[in-house]
Amino acid sequence: MDYDARSATFYRNKVSLATVEGRVEPSFVLPGDSPTPYEQYVLSEDYEFRESTLRYDEVTDEFYLNISTRRTDGDDPEVPTDSGHPDQTVLGIDLGVNSLAVSSTGTFWQGDDYDHWCREFEKRRGEMQERGTQAAHTALLRLGKREQAWRKQYIHTVANEIVAEATEHDCNVVVFEDLTHIRERLPHAKWHHVWAFRRLYEYVSYKRPEQGITVEQVKPNHTSQRCSRSGCGFTHPDNRHGEHFECQKCGYEVNADYNGAKNIGVRYARKRTHKLRSSPKSGSGDAPVDVRLNGGTLNGGSHQPIAGD
Repeated sequence: MDYDARSATFYRNKVSLATVEGRVEPSFVLPGDSPTPYEQYVLSEDYEFRESTLRYDEVTDEFYLNISTRRTDGDDPEVPTDSGHPDQTVLGIDLGVNSLAVSSTGTFWQGDDYDHWCREFEKRRGEMQERGTQAAHTALLRLGKREQAWRKQYIHTVANEIVAEATEHDCNVVVFEDLTHIRERLPHAKWHHVWAFRRLYEYVSYKRPEQGITVEQVKPNHTSQRCSRSGCGFTHPDNRHGEHFECQKCGYEVNADYNGAKNIGVRYARKRTHKLRSSPKSGSGDAPVDVRLNGGTLNGGSHQPIAGD
């Protein structure tokens, strides 16, 4: 079970967890040889709690909480960071229900197979729960482990392919949309979709150091409604109709998720260029930040095409 900052609060010797029957406050034991000390990463003001996963081990009959945190200033000294080179090429990633992920290079990771097997597992769980026997309960626990392993492996595969896509197109930054209010933005998304989105971002984040890739997030406001065509940028709710995008101003037509992926990349590129321009460390003024597209690159500063998109 996954917990976010609203449903889990950590203290020095106990945690407050939300449940269907109200909050519970169990105590816990910390690992003595952890490379990430609890006091430094959970209790320190330098880090913010992101989420945790509550896991039950049937063999030991114990519960485990795996906690993830992030440095509040976004710069963790123990994690490899951007090399500071001013030239960057961005791969934008849009997340959705029909297409699990879409890149600004036009690669689609469809969610049909993922949805199918999640429904199959859910159907099998329901059948076992209806039996109500001890044997069915034991089988249900085994099924839960198989489902968890399958979902993790599936998202790992997609994450590997996203990193490979970035490497193939010489992208040193992969940009996702901020997932903070993903449930509100995608009301039709089921719990396994939201789980997949968060895990996909996490898996790409920890796979990227060996490839020299930075992983970032940007606010997704209106990225699905904004025209990504060079020189337009017209934003209106009527631009998007399901999986189809058609700009009401310039007439640009394209897959809606692909349009969103391009906008996510451009938003980071514009933000990053402005940040580098105003940073005393850059010293050289504007820094080129390009978004890798299906037919070339787009400069985030000028929003003029270097190649056709």
